Amino acid sequence: MSKVRIVQLLCPQRHCIVATAYQSPDGEVVPEITDVPQGKFAHMVELGVNPWCGICSSRDLQPEDRPTPYATLAEAAPFLRHLADAQAATRAFFRASKG
Repeated sequence: MSKVRIVQLLCPQRHCIVATAYQSPDGEVVPEITDVPQGKFAHMVELGVNPWCGICSSRDLQPEDRPTPYATLAEAAPFLRHLADAQAATRAFFRASKG
């Protein structure tokens, strides 16, 4: 049964560095997404995502992959948009607070 999963790259204090959603055909973890250093997160670092936590400066980052209640990315789109908007607001707040 198909399931949308969210995978986050977290520091030990659970600050999220980056996250992505994907649709798993059988609902289980797709290792190619979360495997470090070969997975999607390694590719994101190659594209310019900082490989450390911008809040606590930790470089000890680990992926965490969890299922959502959604079966398809289309069904999950409003929920994912809400999460993205909330994170954008948080990022703007932190940038503004650093002067």
